[in-house]
Amino acid sequence: MRNHIHFWWATMLRGVLALVIGSAVMVIPDMARTLLLLPFALAISILCLAAYGVLDSAVVFITSFMASSQRPRIALRIQGTLGVLVGVVLLSIVYDRVRLHWFLYLIAFQALCTAIAEFIVARHASNKRVSLWNYAAAAVALLFTIMYSLAVIVFGELFTAREIAWLIYGYLLTFGLAQCLTAARMLYADHGETGPIEATP
Repeated sequence: MRNHIHFWWATMLRGVLALVIGSAVMVIPDMARTLLLLPFALAISILCLAAYGVLDSAVVFITSFMASSQRPRIALRIQGTLGVLVGVVLLSIVYDRVRLHWFLYLIAFQALCTAIAEFIVARHASNKRVSLWNYAAAAVALLFTIMYSLAVIVFGELFTAREIAWLIYGYLLTFGLAQCLTAARMLYADHGETGPIEATP
C-alpha cells in the first residue's frame, strides 16, 4: 500500500466502528426478547446497521486511494460504492420493509471481502511471520462467510429477532476486534528485522 500507515489507521477506524456498533449486543438482544420493546429493537438495529454499512463502506472507498496497483484500487472502490448504495437504500427507500435477517447476507459478504483482502495482504507482506497471521485471518474470515451464508440460507426465516441480533452484533464485535488487532500489529510491529512492514497488493 502506498501510505501504508494511513491504510492501517483506516483499518483501525473500521475496527473501532464495528466495536462501537457491536457493543449493542449488550442491549438489543434483551430488548428483542420483550414483546413490548421488540419494534424498538428492530428499528434501532436497522438504523444502526445501515448507518454502519454506509460509514464502513465509505472508509473502504477512501482506502482505495492508498492502493499502489490498479486491481486492488478498483476492487476497493467497487466494494465501497456497493456498500454505501446498499446502506442508503436500506435507510431511505425500504427502511420500513427491511427484515433483520437480511443483514446476515451483508455480514457474509463483508466476511468474504475481508478474507480476500487478508489473502492479498498475506501474499504481498514483506515479513513471513506477518503473512502467516494474514493467511490465518483470511481462513477465519472465510469460515465466517460459509457459516453465515449457510445460517441465512437454511435458517434465515426461522431465527428469532433475538438470535439474529446475537449473530449480527457478535460478528461485529469479533470483526472489530480482529481489525483493531491487525491494524495495531501492522502499525507497531518490530521493524528490526526487515524494516517497515508494508503490504503492496
